Amino acid sequence: MSTSVHALENSSAQAHSCFRDDLVVTPLPADSVTWRYNLYDPSNDIGFELGKAEYSLALLFTGQRSLPEIADAALVQYRIKVSPEKLAQFERKLLKLKLLSSDQTAHKKDLRDPATGITYGPLKEYLLINLVKTNPQPLLDHIYRLAPWCCRAAFILPLLALALASFVYLGVHFSTFMADAGETYIHSYRWLLWHFPVILTSIALHELGHALACRHYGVKVNDFGIGIYLLLATGWVRPVQAQWSQLPLNQRVITILAGPLVSLQYAGVSIVLWAMFRDTQGVLPGLFVVMIVASFISLIPTLLPIFNGDTYLAITEVLGQPRLRQRAFNYVKRHWRTAPLEAVSPALRRLYWSTFLLTCLGWVIAWCLTAATLIRLFNHP
Repeated sequence: MSTSVHALENSSAQAHSCFRDDLVVTPLPADSVTWRYNLYDPSNDIGFELGKAEYSLALLFTGQRSLPEIADAALVQYRIKVSPEKLAQFERKLLKLKLLSSDQTAHKKDLRDPATGITYGPLKEYLLINLVKTNPQPLLDHIYRLAPWCCRAAFILPLLALALASFVYLGVHFSTFMADAGETYIHSYRWLLWHFPVILTSIALHELGHALACRHYGVKVNDFGIGIYLLLATGWVRPVQAQWSQLPLNQRVITILAGPLVSLQYAGVSIVLWAMFRDTQGVLPGLFVVMIVASFISLIPTLLPIFNGDTYLAITEVLGQPRLRQRAFNYVKRHWRTAPLEAVSPALRRLYWSTFLLTCLGWVIAWCLTAATLIRLFNHP
């Protein structure tokens, strides 16, 4: 009996998993004050963050050491004192996130996106249709050489003012627009031909805004993509993280908001075109209605901080709290489960609770308004 128990203890002390060598790790800048490493998993298109101590411990998982040996190495190499029991818990956490690899997790299908908590990683491999995926840097350099003024405030701010004026016009004529929208979406199926080309164009311009802002501030962009995932159009821009992290906060925020600014201008142009051609015959009035609707479909999620869009990302940059919503929901979840809570300051505790409550309230309001708009649209005579 004692022999079997001893064998079980030896087996449980072995750390058969190892830190993945295909993860893209962004080194810490020399003047970093957060001491957090950014890790990117290219196989699932998911990003993670580890503190300096966590990252140092993760590197000690080589697949050859036992947990006591890792504890000894942590003390010798990094002066980190940690028990094998704590290391076992840490190992299970990294295995769940797939930052460690092992035979037991090689085919695991329950990966969750740490930013949103939505299980989509495994599905994305099969259901994401990449329409465009390229390195845009040569094109960005060419555009910036031809029109460097397009990234300057003297050019952008007047256009933004005109776009906002067009929204006022749309509000004044909202009943007329709703009548045209009902005619376009209910009494005809022609909008199906325009929907994806229009919304993909909107997303492409949105991402181009991010990319050009990166180029303006000297940050290289190594990936520009547009795709369709579960019939939803999506897009992305990935700057070189080492250069991005060196930008001052105000420039990072401006770059994040550059995409929505371009989308606002696209929506403004759509409203102007609808106003000019709404009384004409033919396909143009319906096309411009679809452009307006597609613009707002793209704008609303990224402007509302209750979703994981650009406004939310800008807020997390300003507060210095990456993945704030995930951390807030995890904190509240542990509170409800009466699990041990992490030691946080009173200010951070208030931030977590306010983030949780405002997000839940925002989701309820957003879905109620969406339902009310759809009901009004389809009940319109």
